[in-house]
Amino acid sequence: MYSIFTRSIRAGSLLLGLVSWLAINAPANGQTPVRRMLSLPEAVQGAIAQSKAILANTAQQGAGLAKIEQARNGRLPGISLNASFIRISDNVTPFSVSLPGAGDVVLNPQILNQSYNNVQVRQLIWGGGVVRKGILAASREADALRAETDQYRLEAADNAISLWSNLYLLNASERIIRQNIDLLRQQRRDLANLEEQGLVLKNDGLKLDLAISSLNVSLIDIQAGRAISNGNLAVALAEAPDTEYLVDSTVVTRPAETEPLASYVAEALRNRAELNALGLRREAAVIGQQIIAAERMPTLSLGGSYDYNRPNLRVFPQQAEFKGTWNVGLFLSVDIGKLYTNSARETESRFGVDQLSTAIAQTRDGIQMEVNATYQGYRQARAKIDLAQNAIEQATENFRVEQNRLRASTTTPTDFLNANTQLVQALLNLETARANAELSRWKLLKSVGRLGQ
Repeated sequence: MYSIFTRSIRAGSLLLGLVSWLAINAPANGQTPVRRMLSLPEAVQGAIAQSKAILANTAQQGAGLAKIEQARNGRLPGISLNASFIRISDNVTPFSVSLPGAGDVVLNPQILNQSYNNVQVRQLIWGGGVVRKGILAASREADALRAETDQYRLEAADNAISLWSNLYLLNASERIIRQNIDLLRQQRRDLANLEEQGLVLKNDGLKLDLAISSLNVSLIDIQAGRAISNGNLAVALAEAPDTEYLVDSTVVTRPAETEPLASYVAEALRNRAELNALGLRREAAVIGQQIIAAERMPTLSLGGSYDYNRPNLRVFPQQAEFKGTWNVGLFLSVDIGKLYTNSARETESRFGVDQLSTAIAQTRDGIQMEVNATYQGYRQARAKIDLAQNAIEQATENFRVEQNRLRASTTTPTDFLNANTQLVQALLNLETARANAELSRWKLLKSVGRLGQ
């Protein structure tokens, strides 16, 4: 009964291993995926080039430049043209008076078809600086939009780095597990010879079969995770969704030493795009306050108009013909209502400036905390590489001893598998430490406003 049960489990384990291998190696829908080598810098540059946020920001910059032009148009003279044609009724009796030397003069001649045409030109000479400050405010906002481009570039790069690092780690994990499966299969063949000689129990071989099956299940999980990472990376790079990326792992080496924390913090406070953008928007808000205050000031303008009317009211007596007249003058105006209605707008703008000042302070604090966190994370990741390498040396030696003992039948497969598991875990930990260290380095550079180097 025990023998039949053992053979059944062993056959089931081998079947599971075969199904796992087929699931991993069979191409989806019979199609061969597109494969290409992808380095980390290529992933970063590709993600930046395809960033939708950057494209949207580019459109916003165009709108910002248009607003500057709108503000500059305030310097141009205002020109208005008015034209009208009027047909009046004929039910008014003309009234005439007798003037010495002129005879009878009709005061209200019946000119039934009338036309009034006027062109006015008005050039602002002084308006409290509203136009000039409006241009400055629009320029600051456009500068803020340009500054935000760097922020979107960093976000696109950060997303690509995370996807690439995850893909690197999955590929490294698959390589290690496949190598371990090959090793265990060889060990299983050696153990089969010992089974035939009656030196080991069949249950010992079953333990190796189960370990191989478990590793094949892990390969399925890795394959699924890699497919997801490949798909996400293809979306970020705007490439075919079935693209299979072969990551260039040459960049994942021991990361460089760090600079002092204070230098990173100082650089971040100088470079971070969101902080610079907030500063520019605060400048624009302050200028907006000045514009509201300037609107209370009187405005002085130079202007003139030309009238071409039928009849022209300046001509006496009125005649049924077109006459042209003009005028030129200086115009001084004060909007009395704004002397008291602008107070609410000034209060609103003052609170707006205060809000931006608080946002700047909060952003500065957040940047300093982020830089400190990424700095410490990078140092921690670098330290884990050394620990992982030491662990591999210890696990390799322990595995070698247990492998020799298993061949000499002086240990159990359980102890051998424990040593094997520790070695596999140590190898995975080293690859994880390397990937995390490289990812942490990019995170640190992003936190200070750099795209990497």
